[in-house]
Amino acid sequence: MKGLQSKLILLFVAVAVFISCEKDEKESPIAISLKSGQASVFAETGDKVLYEIEVYSVHSTIKQFTITSLETDNGEKTLLDVSPDEAKYHTTYTYEVPEFSKDSLLVKLTMKAVDYDDNDFSLVCYITVKTGTLLLQELSGIVMYSGLSNNPNAFSLSDPTQVFLRALADSSMVDVYDYPLDSTNTTLSREWHTNTDVYFTKSNNFNYSTATLTSIKNTYNSSVRDKFVGNLQPNDLILFCKRDSIFGVIQITDIADNEGITNDYYRFNIKK
Repeated sequence: MKGLQSKLILLFVAVAVFISCEKDEKESPIAISLKSGQASVFAETGDKVLYEIEVYSVHSTIKQFTITSLETDNGEKTLLDVSPDEAKYHTTYTYEVPEFSKDSLLVKLTMKAVDYDDNDFSLVCYITVKTGTLLLQELSGIVMYSGLSNNPNAFSLSDPTQVFLRALADSSMVDVYDYPLDSTNTTLSREWHTNTDVYFTKSNNFNYSTATLTSIKNTYNSSVRDKFVGNLQPNDLILFCKRDSIFGVIQITDIADNEGITNDYYRFNIKK
């Protein structure tokens, strides 16, 4: 019995020592923390991603602190390399997202600290970049009818190829619809409204053929926007934004205002 108790005591001590060693291995004498900023973010070309960083060493002083970036366009680059000579080092760093050759890619930022006892610690952050520099694909030949007709007279910007009757649709899906002047008027209103968080701006000087996400956003953000757009004509270019996340441009190619209301329509192309 005493032999069994001795074995149990030895086993308990061994487990306690193992747990203690595991704990010591996980406790680093040097560390990096983000006081502001996130370890994983989404950004676009031109955005500025701010990090407020704190580095400390428990038993020594910080000999070197570096920030490097790694992505497929430029490989690895050193963005910051300093010698703080402090036990606790605080700094802010702003990463300005450059233009890349790809429409989207992942940037890996590695923050590394080394103290004079040669302890080191690394913190890795990721930035998913949507560059917006590639030419946008076009959806062409979309037809939307008069708001007074029984033909599809509204559409959703999530999938503009799917036009539908506004009266039968979920209101939250009606991003664009023809706004009828009144129930007795047989003239096409040439005015579009929205049921959702969409804003329009007409910009006929915009270069539709070379439209990119960046060019659309730049023109849109520098223009006067509204919840409707009127006096629509063939060749008009209408820029839009939905909830600060879906940007695009509509090119009206044809407007038919026939006798009556049944066959009045707009034909257009869209890039988004």
